[in-house]
Amino acid sequence: MNLHPRGLLPLLTERLSSRPIVVLTGARQTGKTTLARDLLPLGRRPEAVYISLDDPDERIRLSRDPVRRLDYGPRLVILDEVQKQPGLMDTVKHLADTAGRRFLLLGASQILLMRQIRETLAGRASLLELWPLALAERVEGGQVPVTLLDRIVERGESACSEAAGSSLSADAGRRLRGWAESQFQWGGYPALEPLDDEDRLTWLRDFRRTYLERDLSDLGRVSDLDQFALGQNLLAARTGHLLSLSEVSRELGVAVNTVKRYLRFLEISYQVFLLRPLLPKIEARLVKSPKLYWTDPGLARLLSERSGSGNGALFETSVLCELLRWRSWQRVPPDLHFHGSHGGGEVDFILQTRQNMLALEAKAGRSVHSSDIRSLRTFIGAAAEAGRAERKRPLGIVVYQGREIGQVESGIWAVPAWLLFAPELV
Repeated sequence: MNLHPRGLLPLLTERLSSRPIVVLTGARQTGKTTLARDLLPLGRRPEAVYISLDDPDERIRLSRDPVRRLDYGPRLVILDEVQKQPGLMDTVKHLADTAGRRFLLLGASQILLMRQIRETLAGRASLLELWPLALAERVEGGQVPVTLLDRIVERGESACSEAAGSSLSADAGRRLRGWAESQFQWGGYPALEPLDDEDRLTWLRDFRRTYLERDLSDLGRVSDLDQFALGQNLLAARTGHLLSLSEVSRELGVAVNTVKRYLRFLEISYQVFLLRPLLPKIEARLVKSPKLYWTDPGLARLLSERSGSGNGALFETSVLCELLRWRSWQRVPPDLHFHGSHGGGEVDFILQTRQNMLALEAKAGRSVHSSDIRSLRTFIGAAAEAGRAERKRPLGIVVYQGREIGQVESGIWAVPAWLLFAPELV
C-alpha cells in the first residue's frame, strides 16, 4: 500500500499537542484510519493506542469499565467510529478534564458525531476534516510539497510571474499532467489508485451502495432508498450549478422539504458541498442561492452519467474539490464563496485571506480567450472601486486545461489546473 503524505498531518499534530480532544471527520474511505494508525505515530513517543469501535466485542469491553479501559496515561488514545458508542463521550470528557488525557476521535461522518460533540464536548474538542486525496498529495513519502496556489496566496501576482518564467522538465510535466488527468476523472479516494478503469467504476458503484445502505441506516429517516438514490442522480447532474430546490422537487416528485432533508443528509456525510455567495454588495442585485457541488469528481461523473474532461461542470467541480482539500489543512482557512449577479455575471470562486483576495474562474478549455475573463474583469474593477476592507486589488486567475501559464491582462492570469494544484517537482 502506498502511503501518501496528507496535507492535514502537520495541523493535526499541532492540534493534538495543544488540545486534549481532537475530532477528525470525513466521508468513508478518505484515509482517516490510515492517517491515524500509519502516519500520525511516526516520530511520536509514546506510541498511540488505537481502538476501533467497529468491533462489537470492543464496545462490550468498554461499556463495562470505560474509565479504566480508556486511561492509558500520557499515551494518545485513538477511538475510531466513536459515534457507534455515544456513551463514551462522557468518559472522554471526564478523563480529559480530570486526568489530562489526550484523545483523537475518528468518525465517518457528521451524521451522529456532531450531535454528540455539541452535547458533551462543546468547547473542548478541535474539529478537523479529511477529504479524499488532493492532487498535491499524489506524491509518495515525506510531506506534501508547496503548490503554486500556496505561493500565489502568499505573494500574489509575483508568484505567477515567477512561475511563468520557470520551466519544468519534460518528464516532470508529463507526470503532473498524468496525475491531474486521473484526479479530475476519477477523484481522490485512495482505494482507487491501484485499480484499472473497470475496477474503479465497480468500486465507486459499491461505495455509493454502501453509503445508501450504511450511512442512511444510521440516520433512520429515509423510508425509500430508491427515491433517495434517484435524488442523488438528479443532484449530481446539477453539480456546478445554482441550487433550485423547487426544480429538483418537481423532477423527483416529492415535497421541497423532502429535497431539503435529502440534501442535508448528503451535506453532513460529505457527499455534497453548498458554496455560498459572497455577501458584501459589489453590485445592486446579487444571487442569494448557493451553488451545489459534488465533493468528488469521480462520484459526480458516475452519478450524473457524464464523461470527458471537457465537461465544464465537472471540471469546475474538480477545481472546487481541490480548493476544499487545500483549504482544510490551512491553519486559518480562507473564506470561500462565489460571486453572481442577476445580470448574468458570475465568478466561480472567491478565495479570501486576511490580506488578499483571489477571484478564480474555471474553464474546461485548453486556451483562454478575452470572452473568458469578462466576469473577472468586472468583478475586480467593482471590488477595487468599493475599496473592500482595505484588501489589495483582487487577483484574477483563469484555471484552465492548457499547458502554459501567462498573463491575460493586468491583474488576470491563465494558470493550468495541473500546475496550480499539483506538487512542485524539480
